[in-house]
Amino acid sequence: MEKKLMEAFEKLQKREHLLRVARHQWGLGRITKEEFKKREEGILERYRLTLGEERAYDLYLRMKGKRNSK
Repeated sequence: MEKKLMEAFEKLQKREHLLRVARHQWGLGRITKEEFKKREEGILERYRLTLGEERAYDLYLRMKGKRNSK
């Protein structure tokens, strides 16, 4: 499970970074809204979590939530 969790974290980090870069380029006017939407769709599709990664990440969040609530 640790391997799946690490893969999930890596994908989420890459996805967030690439989305941030695309938003920044759109904000600066380097790309159009249509180009941003196209890139966003591609990024979300490419870095979508697999079922195993999603389960591992959800379990991590539940465990972390229980630890923080004590």
